[in-house]
Amino acid sequence: MEQKERGKYRLYLASGIRLWIDSFKPEYSQYFNRKLALFEPGTLDNPKEHEFIPIAIACEDLDKINHSDALLVYLNYYKPYDDSPAGTDTTWEVGYALGEGKPVIVLIKDEEHLHYYAKQWMVSFSINAILTTNKKVAEIVKTHPKFVHTTLLFCQNEQQFESKIIEYLDEYYRSVYSRSGIINFHVDERAREMFSRENLRKNVFLDVQEDKKVLDELKKIDKLKFNNDKDSLAVCRIERNISNYFMNKISEKEIDSAIFSIIKMWKKSEEKILNYLEHSVKPPFLKVEGRKQGVKKTRTELFFELYDLVTHHLVKEKRFIKSETFPYDVGAVVELYNWMNTYALDDVFDNSDHRQKLTTVWKEYSRRDAIYTGILGHLLTMKYMFIIAKENLEVAKKLAWIMNDYNLCMYEGQVLDLMLTFDSEKKKKLILKSDVNEMYSIYLQRIYGICGGFYEAIGDLASKAGNKKEQIVNYEEIDKISPLIGMYYGIIQMIRNDLGDMIITEEISKLSKGMKGVSHSDIVEGKTNIAYIYAFYSSRLNKEERTFLIKCLYKKLNLKEKIRINKMLWKSGAIDFTVELIVNLIEHVKKDLLTEYQETPTRMKWMFDLVTITKEILIPFKQQAIKYGWGKYEYDPVLLEKLSKELIEMENKPKHEGRMYKLKKFKDIM
Repeated sequence: MEQKERGKYRLYLASGIRLWIDSFKPEYSQYFNRKLALFEPGTLDNPKEHEFIPIAIACEDLDKINHSDALLVYLNYYKPYDDSPAGTDTTWEVGYALGEGKPVIVLIKDEEHLHYYAKQWMVSFSINAILTTNKKVAEIVKTHPKFVHTTLLFCQNEQQFESKIIEYLDEYYRSVYSRSGIINFHVDERAREMFSRENLRKNVFLDVQEDKKVLDELKKIDKLKFNNDKDSLAVCRIERNISNYFMNKISEKEIDSAIFSIIKMWKKSEEKILNYLEHSVKPPFLKVEGRKQGVKKTRTELFFELYDLVTHHLVKEKRFIKSETFPYDVGAVVELYNWMNTYALDDVFDNSDHRQKLTTVWKEYSRRDAIYTGILGHLLTMKYMFIIAKENLEVAKKLAWIMNDYNLCMYEGQVLDLMLTFDSEKKKKLILKSDVNEMYSIYLQRIYGICGGFYEAIGDLASKAGNKKEQIVNYEEIDKISPLIGMYYGIIQMIRNDLGDMIITEEISKLSKGMKGVSHSDIVEGKTNIAYIYAFYSSRLNKEERTFLIKCLYKKLNLKEKIRINKMLWKSGAIDFTVELIVNLIEHVKKDLLTEYQETPTRMKWMFDLVTITKEILIPFKQQAIKYGWGKYEYDPVLLEKLSKELIEMENKPKHEGRMYKLKKFKDIM
């Protein structure tokens, strides 16, 4: 089969030889091998009786499946020549192909043929697409509970078979390589509508009663000058107090009263407040010319994939929320929280001037405006959950509660983040007094609070928003597994992004300069990461080198200093240590958590692809090492095992303070 001459896709026909001879060959073979290549096993020199087929033919068939892009399946009732069970070889071929992540396209002739597949429950569950010219079949498939997850390829005639299959495979393989782009594109579309100026105006400026308790919290903001850590800690305390206030009384009416209280205290015009809100969410949803997506949104991808796993096979009537845009709506609201609340406040705490090349809210306007923007972002997140899930109040409350609960966790994490920002000599001395195990424990609690807990909440959203019971036997287990997958995904992302921040983009121009537009931004802000901690406490570095690493914290760095930092990280084995830690966490998620989902291999492929982060991040560091002739020592495998175990054991601890390290000796320096 010469693929290059016959098109870009190879298909393998899975069908019984007798069925192929009597039905497929005379009726359908003539419509293939024009625009794509279809391999038909019946064309091989097969003996009439299966027991005499040589193993070489089975090997060749297997090789054709391995090199195919999809399976075309043609099964039906038929009587084999030798009275052996009908279709066993074919179903084995289909199962093997599914395990390899290849899409399965089934050719269906008429209603009776469709009924045949509907009775084959494991087969019907695994079909990716149905190819047919029968109008009645096309109508039935649209609402048939066994095929709700299946793509319909309806053709006016057989001559359209190849074109429809090519169109489907183009989309399928486009989604394999750019699925995140497709998800983000739809999220951006929904966000630009939901958070348009007029919709924000409608949801923010309300004629309701104020909330006195919220007002009392907000009055504390006017007393802050935002020139020290204590003022930032006060903001964290306000956010935690508001979260605690709502824990047992979440309703849209209560949220509206709190929003009204913010507007009353803000004392700015409607147009100015809308300017602040729009500015906060401009980067993630900005239209980008010539592209289908703007800012990559791993949070929305994670929600979509976890939600899809528990709803993909459900007819609309069985879904908690029937809106087709719902998974994208949730993604948009999650991003609203991330930018309007988290980043708006975090940029004040870190004195960050830019995100995604745009000025931050406080830099564009004022710190006070950014603080009010952030707190309002928290409340709007809950309100929008009621809006997008309005058809199911119970689900709406659950989604709002999850985000409010995470807000409490977030501002416990922010306290840790502030405490671990080594922006004074007094703080830096604490590094010298601590050991590597203590520093790692503190660091892990910090990244859980400000990132892992967020992704954990997203996993919880996906679990609670989907009608798991209708699709999954171990549905109760998913309520535990889904948040944990989210938590680890967030922690993995955070560790990897922290390492990526050390890539010197001045020397590798093709790489992104990250969220804040420059490499080593965390070090400049006085923050450490796993690689930095490992290098500092490594016996492979001398006193002068460790002193250098301490002095670089909270210091504007030139290119020479950045290169020297990376040399220390490479020399000590810290880069390899960090990458191997990431790999260990990925393996835990793939082996111990994702396998709990009862799904077909093609469905699970999306989640496995999403969670897998390759070792490619090592490449720029290796290139730099080769360029400057750096050598390196092996990392400490015992410490790696200990840290991996500590991270994995985190899933057995309760949220909030159960996972938050008590930094008593840090409190006196704030």
